[in-house]
Amino acid sequence: MVSIVSDTWDFWRVITEFTVELKDEILARQPNALGLAKLVFRPDSGDPVKIICGDPEAQVGSPVYKGAVECLWEIFGGTETDLGYKVLNERVGLIYGDSITLERALKILQGLEAKGFASNNLVFGIGSYTYNYLTRDTFGFAVKATWGQVNGVSCELFKDPATDSGIKKSAKGLLRVEKSETGFVLFDQQSPEQEQQGELDTVFENGQLIQECALNEIRERLISSQ
Repeated sequence: MVSIVSDTWDFWRVITEFTVELKDEILARQPNALGLAKLVFRPDSGDPVKIICGDPEAQVGSPVYKGAVECLWEIFGGTETDLGYKVLNERVGLIYGDSITLERALKILQGLEAKGFASNNLVFGIGSYTYNYLTRDTFGFAVKATWGQVNGVSCELFKDPATDSGIKKSAKGLLRVEKSETGFVLFDQQSPEQEQQGELDTVFENGQLIQECALNEIRERLISSQ
């Protein structure tokens, strides 16, 4: 099974356009030793119930109105259970873990039932927030790539989900961090020359640890800054 995070820019374009372009390749995937060859799409932002089951307040007939499960059914088809519920083609499915609670999971299942879809079209995940109310953002720590170079070609990396309110939009390109009277200020989309300035130091480069820092050093740095 392969899971693909699909909300980096436009989840609905992935689910209605890219799937069509890659349909033959998806259906041609060969089962592994366990007999699995499924590709599951992961919509990781927005209202989980509306993303999966559709938003009745959206434009009628639009992907947002239909929801992800119906969009996939229109492209890949599937079968029906003895009770008449639709099951997507065995090569595709959905997985959702962001903001999933027992209450939301129940609403999604009820929404699927109302649309005539079986519950096994979707796999639920549970994140750290639901599990113990701690996340990578609890202490403001998250690691994300913003720039890469492949075969000498530079590429700015970022996420800006169309299904999100904007809170998940990330920094883009080469970064520079400057220290001010009120704290640190981030500047993105910098030139290579600008990126060399500021407070950032190279710690990892091409798989190598360039600058090693012990836990005690970090603690002392935090104490001295208070």
